[in-house]
Amino acid sequence: MTIRSRRILFYGLFALFLVMGTGIAFYAQGWRFDFMTFKTEKVGAIYVESHPENAEITLNGKPIQNASGFLSHGTLISNLFPKNYILSLKAPGYDAWSENARVAPTLVTEMKYAVLVPSNASSVSPIANVTDFFEAGGNVVTEASDGTIARATTTIVRGTIVSHGSDFATIVTQSAKGGYSAYDLLNGTSTNLSALLASAGATRSAISAVIANPYDDASIFAETPRKFYAIDLAGGGARNTVTAFATAPVGESLETPLAISSSWLAWAQYHVASDTSQIVVYDPFSGDTIDSSLSIPGTVASLKWVRGTLLGILGADGSLYRYDIPSETLTKMADDVKSFFPTDDGSTVAALEGRSVEIFSLTLPADQGGYYRFNLPDMGSVRSLAWYRDNSHLFVAYPTHVNFLDLADLSLRNLTEISALAPETDPFYDASQNSLYLIDQGWKLIRFDFPS
Repeated sequence: MTIRSRRILFYGLFALFLVMGTGIAFYAQGWRFDFMTFKTEKVGAIYVESHPENAEITLNGKPIQNASGFLSHGTLISNLFPKNYILSLKAPGYDAWSENARVAPTLVTEMKYAVLVPSNASSVSPIANVTDFFEAGGNVVTEASDGTIARATTTIVRGTIVSHGSDFATIVTQSAKGGYSAYDLLNGTSTNLSALLASAGATRSAISAVIANPYDDASIFAETPRKFYAIDLAGGGARNTVTAFATAPVGESLETPLAISSSWLAWAQYHVASDTSQIVVYDPFSGDTIDSSLSIPGTVASLKWVRGTLLGILGADGSLYRYDIPSETLTKMADDVKSFFPTDDGSTVAALEGRSVEIFSLTLPADQGGYYRFNLPDMGSVRSLAWYRDNSHLFVAYPTHVNFLDLADLSLRNLTEISALAPETDPFYDASQNSLYLIDQGWKLIRFDFPS
């Protein structure tokens, strides 16, 4: 080989090295040549976690291998040029799901909560004409239109379900004549609450609410405009006790409802002369008032514990506040609110308003996914909201049906109607079972099991 030939070979290999090395470097940095547009662009990716895991995935109509399994909860679809894609999921027994996915250069678009809605329900109870129910851990108590309250098919009492504990232990019922009773589902015994309250001076006509303590099966709270009572059923029979733990001064009244947490109680005390409500936080274990420093204008429509030391307050004028007990800090969150719904972990609050649903994160700033606003169809008729267990979806209950809202679905593409409801009934979601219970339009109790 001549010197000239060797030089040509050397410079050729060197040029090839530069070209290939540069190409490899650009490839590693995410650059690809798009033969559709004849442009070189950086690519991105989509990561999707489907529920159920084995859902079929398509991207712009092309099948994608689902990589969910033991080592990965989701599927990474890589080497995508920047543009909008349509990601679709389907699985037997579920409604189809699709969403617009915008891919940006070098970034991964995450869809970690792609939940498919079950298309079929299972029957829960053979009882006909169910008008109300109570469920815990898969166990169910039903109330029929004739006033029969039954566990499975066994009648346990007659009347109306008023309240119940968080587990399958205690329910509070009201008879046709207005009397209140507590029924112990574990032991099959009943306690006449009206008689206990009468012995403490609370007449049946004065009682505005009776509430089972969700944190204590043997504890019941009763409310009148002048007094709040604690009923302790731990003694049993004649040893049951009733204690008045709050009394309104002359010119004031105690407002319902009582807000109950595992540690504290909170209520509002209305001052007629000043047209203000004083918020009282009380420790039922020590009998001490923890905080009574806050007053808000007008009456209070609702009090709920958001978490630990954070109390949600809804004024009758529609103003929604959060009140931090240790710092005595009151923050206004929204106006025109009809009701509000905190997540179980207290990280987020959904506010049901007259014209929209607003979502407030208490851990993220608004510009980092901490705020959403949805103008839902027929917004004015929405009755209630309930959080799905991933805190990224809401059940939206209308008078005649219930929808499933994905918070990432700003265009409402996947606002799915789960089922029709019997008029003026409310669904119930059990996160531990991942099941939605509701009374259908045939007045039968049914259950939709969501994917794990």
